[in-house]
Amino acid sequence: MLDVNNIHFSIDDKKILDSISARFEPRKIHGIIGPNGSGKSTLLKNICRIWEPQSGSIIINGKDYHEIPRKELSTLVTLVPQNTAIGFPISVFDIVAMGRNPHLGRFEGLRQKDREIIERALHQTNIYALKDRNINELSGGEGQLASIARAIATEASLILLDEPTSELDVKHSLEIVKVLCEFKEQNKTILVSIHDLNLARNFCDTISILCRGKLFYSGTPEDAFSEENIREVFQVHMREYKHNDTTFLDFYT
Repeated sequence: MLDVNNIHFSIDDKKILDSISARFEPRKIHGIIGPNGSGKSTLLKNICRIWEPQSGSIIINGKDYHEIPRKELSTLVTLVPQNTAIGFPISVFDIVAMGRNPHLGRFEGLRQKDREIIERALHQTNIYALKDRNINELSGGEGQLASIARAIATEASLILLDEPTSELDVKHSLEIVKVLCEFKEQNKTILVSIHDLNLARNFCDTISILCRGKLFYSGTPEDAFSEENIREVFQVHMREYKHNDTTFLDFYT
């Protein structure tokens, strides 16, 4: 369970998040949508405590996350960032192995159990064959899957993803969606910021809409993607239609 209670966050006196409150139920995929600059990435960074709100509280499993030691927090919540570029050569295996760091003692090396978890994460994301490759030699989609594998290796129950399908081709986007659906079946709770509104409409269980740093809407996808909401938040018109039980959104100015 994740509760975000009336959080405010500013950078250099510029308000980024303004009175955000929301409850994210476990074992669901929660989509976060909104225009560029609406605060989606900032919200995720506040939830995993990369940044901290100036006021308000973030409660994980009934406990204020300030009361949870940072190392323990890293075993509960993990973030897959939008930018997966690494500035130095390192293998895919070693990138995924970083997900085990919160479970290791100081100066402790990988145990057999850790290696098994890493290999399982590589298999789950279908990149086991790439485990010895330099991360910087991978395509954008493969690199994103490696970052997701690292998140799996943490065994965190709350997984945050910042635009995981941004700039990816259709094949890699669908592979990532498949992995996220598998997460849900494994009792994970997923928060994902996403630009592709058709993907959000069809695979998210709930939708939260951010607009100018405020929570504009939170609830079902059916109600989130109303013509009125889309027009007010994104400044475009929308038509919705179905084909073979799949909902498609068509946008126009």
